[in-house]
Amino acid sequence: MAYLVIWSPFFAGAAAQHGSGSTLGGIWCALTAFFAIVLSFYVLALVTTQLGPGQKILRADAAAGWVHAVRARFGDAVHEEYRKPTGTGVGSISTADYYYAELLPEGEDGGPAVRPTVRFASMSGNSFRINLGDKHLSRAAAELVGHSGWLCWPTRWRDLAGTDEQRRVAAAFVTDTGHVVWGHTLEGDWTTWLRGEIAPVRETDPTLSAQVLPSPSRFLPAAHGVSLLYASAAAVLAVPYLVGAVPFGVGIGLGVAAGIVGFTAGGRMSGGAKNLDPELWTVRQESHPSLS
Repeated sequence: MAYLVIWSPFFAGAAAQHGSGSTLGGIWCALTAFFAIVLSFYVLALVTTQLGPGQKILRADAAAGWVHAVRARFGDAVHEEYRKPTGTGVGSISTADYYYAELLPEGEDGGPAVRPTVRFASMSGNSFRINLGDKHLSRAAAELVGHSGWLCWPTRWRDLAGTDEQRRVAAAFVTDTGHVVWGHTLEGDWTTWLRGEIAPVRETDPTLSAQVLPSPSRFLPAAHGVSLLYASAAAVLAVPYLVGAVPFGVGIGLGVAAGIVGFTAGGRMSGGAKNLDPELWTVRQESHPSLS
């Protein structure tokens, strides 16, 4: 569907422009072809599972034989709404949204440990990958809630914390059944475990491997369903002049209309990717101490 949306404006314009020699049509075809080529490479993010730089470092450290690791149990997927003053005047309040899964520390014997809960956020990425990562995280929580495993950080965590603008550190939760969920931890969480030296360095077995927990469908009905209708409408607009059933002027008009509808579909698809499955998230509301 993504490629249908991306290329429909070009093919619509090219069909209307064929044999006419119109300068306006030529400009339209050149611009739409340029954007289609660029976006075609960009959309490859939808079909790849590339790890971020932090996750690659963690994977390399695990292969080298050592990671920081603690026992933990996978908890709920949490959507936290945090209210805080904006500093622009009395009564001015803003709300920030955070999405994460709770990881509950366990003792070596499998019992609960008196340690703070770790907020495990989805793997960072660009564009589509951030929102799809949150969706994957909520699905992982639905499948793994109550499952025990190892929460791992790289031995080179200082390098990551020092170069990341938000001072996040890559992490991975590896279940006892051999599945891994990639993500990262916020500064307020990893500081306790890594700077406080309560997450020991443990030896790994490089001969073993973990399988990435299968991703959910990348189709988001609420976001992509309407986009598909728009893309279909753009294709329908192209039919009359593709079969030569309309004069040149009408063909140009239909081509432009098909292009506009196609771009609209693309805009809705990328913007609507933020829509998540609300029933999979536990909503919590927290407030800055000054508001209590």
